[in-house]
Amino acid sequence: MFFTKVISLRDRNDLLGELLNKLKSNHEYPVSIFLSLGIRKFLRELKILDLDACILLPSYSKNRIFNSDLRPFSPSSRLYEETKRILRIPLIDPLTKTSRERQAGKSFSDRFFHAYSAWDIHPNWKDRCPSKILLLDDVFTTGASVNEASRILKKNGTKSVYVLTYLRISD
Repeated sequence: MFFTKVISLRDRNDLLGELLNKLKSNHEYPVSIFLSLGIRKFLRELKILDLDACILLPSYSKNRIFNSDLRPFSPSSRLYEETKRILRIPLIDPLTKTSRERQAGKSFSDRFFHAYSAWDIHPNWKDRCPSKILLLDDVFTTGASVNEASRILKKNGTKSVYVLTYLRISD
């Protein structure tokens, strides 16, 4: 694995999974407030890491953090709002989503095969990524997406990638 550590605010259950789907498909921003309850405690613990920057894992291609035509906000934007307030680190955008496919619905192994070619480094960030990064995503399912993003970041100068998600699928 290329990431250093994964921190999830809670384990996914049916109710939380349904809420996350509402956040993603119905654009229900208040759900992100509920899902991020307790984040301040985790972020205060991360202060000792002296992180350099934060990244929202891109969900859509077209060199954007998210596609505003499909979603009015990134599902992980609430995670960043709290991160910015508590850790005071900048949001950077070094990753580009190159695949139009989604990870959802793919088998465990297919997620890793797809992730391998789903992102790339933006040319302005090649060999110039900060040393310690906090990568934000909505859910940690298999780890394929954050693992591949971490691999690309490390290939371009990052030493440590910490991952923060609302939910984690527990085994």
